[in-house]
Amino acid sequence: MATTPTPGRRSSRRIPRPAHATALLAALAVTLTACGTGESGTGGSGDGPGGGASGDPVAGGTLRYAFANTIDCVDPRQRPQLTSRNVGRQLGDQLTEQDPETKEIKPWLATSWEISDDVSQFTFHLREDVTFSDGAPFDAEAVKANFDAIVDLGARAPQAGSFLAGYEGSTVLDTHTVRVDFDGPNAQFLQTTATASFVQLSPASLGNDPADLCLGDFAASGPFTLGSFTPEKSVELIKREDYAWASPIAANQGPAYVDRIVLEVVPEGGVRYGSVTSDQIDLADGIPFTNQAELANLPGYGLATGASPGIAIPYIPLASSPELQDPDVRRALSLGIDRQAIVDAIFQGTQQPATGVLTAATPGWTDQSAEIRHDPEAAIALLEGAGYDRVGADGIRENADGDRLSLTITYQSGSTDAEAQHQLVQQEWKEIGVELVLDPVATLPDVPIDEFPGDLTTWSQGRADVDVIRLVYGSSHPEMSMLYNHPDAELDALLDSLQSTVDPDERQAIGEAAQQRIIEQGYTIPVYDRFWSYGYGPSVGGFRADIEGKPLLNEVWIAS
Repeated sequence: MATTPTPGRRSSRRIPRPAHATALLAALAVTLTACGTGESGTGGSGDGPGGGASGDPVAGGTLRYAFANTIDCVDPRQRPQLTSRNVGRQLGDQLTEQDPETKEIKPWLATSWEISDDVSQFTFHLREDVTFSDGAPFDAEAVKANFDAIVDLGARAPQAGSFLAGYEGSTVLDTHTVRVDFDGPNAQFLQTTATASFVQLSPASLGNDPADLCLGDFAASGPFTLGSFTPEKSVELIKREDYAWASPIAANQGPAYVDRIVLEVVPEGGVRYGSVTSDQIDLADGIPFTNQAELANLPGYGLATGASPGIAIPYIPLASSPELQDPDVRRALSLGIDRQAIVDAIFQGTQQPATGVLTAATPGWTDQSAEIRHDPEAAIALLEGAGYDRVGADGIRENADGDRLSLTITYQSGSTDAEAQHQLVQQEWKEIGVELVLDPVATLPDVPIDEFPGDLTTWSQGRADVDVIRLVYGSSHPEMSMLYNHPDAELDALLDSLQSTVDPDERQAIGEAAQQRIIEQGYTIPVYDRFWSYGYGPSVGGFRADIEGKPLLNEVWIAS
């Protein structure tokens, strides 16, 4: 999902692995979707709708938390998956925070900052009262060491590395002031300092082997320390008693309320739901859409949901597909999809039909509903104009050479919801004369994108900034871009210019033009907007989440 900080051009890139929550093949991980009732990245508990504990927060106790997906690494710099970021958020802090309501970037470990006129230098002024869990002070040297270490991680830190493309280095101006320099404009950088990709680790930890860092062999500045970690199974977090510098969006600015958190991997959605309602666990993410309404109406229990920012969950035509070289054919596929029918039939209305390249919750979103409408007649006209003007006995279109318009999607098996979605799209596309062959496999091949089997894939990336489209649809990121090795010069120029200004109006205009280009060329077939969900029991109070849906576990308390 990223590139190295100073990328060298490669001849191919490998397609990302599937079935992770954000920044992931989210269309295949539909258990992480949620109701469309939330408008922001916060969810509530207490005496409001949805249940949970009421009254004043209570200190002490253990929070039992069930994860939907496995976790193999607790270093969020190395993993963009939501499970790693959820844990990393509790272990470390960031320079800034992004307000879920206003989308504003707020001070956190950095109290203020200045940006040079050419948007290539960022000067941060830091808090002076922060320490890492090993006792080391947080200061300008630590920030410099952290950014340098991400460069050293290279491809091991795909998303964090992509955020540092063009990084020239950091300069310590004084004990609590640091300047970060790039070789050109990098307007997106400030927002990235509000992501878990840039949690700050103690300098003494940064030289550890990356594999050991993944296992939690590091000290950080967050509200919890790592008690234990069994990859793919469980994580134990221990409260840090001297914590006093929480996120600006947190009500609790002191130590966490709970003493301990035990996170268990529970892949089956029905089991997670049943464990919450039977009080075997206190909190679970990825409540299945089939259970959400029931949980929300269950006395004493709570459901928190919110819209996820980033790329709307799409089908993406592979640039290597011989059948999908014509933009009109790609656009026809988009016009042939009934998004509302998918949301209603497959997800029972718990998600929202896509309205553009980005989800509606993403800063810089542009409403492109008119371009991605369901219009079979227009789809057929495009296909006929592209040369598929003959219909065979089986109802599938052919061109003058007798080539059938047959497409294959290779995807990871195991999700009945994803299977049902593909089957519905298969029916919808057959109505316009397109055959969709479903090719479920136990494990997706780890091959360069241009060698990936089939004609379509699904690939999303979560981030609360319009720049996310540059990472996925630009051509310069070997680990992220679906157009790597297939550059669109006009689109690349727009996305590059997005880096040159921090003016909101200018960025909006550039982002709109880029999103329009993506839809016009049929580089994506947006299907639905993703929502996160959490369910919790009557003893849980204070549940909230950040803009990406990562829980603020230092806010949570357990009623006695």
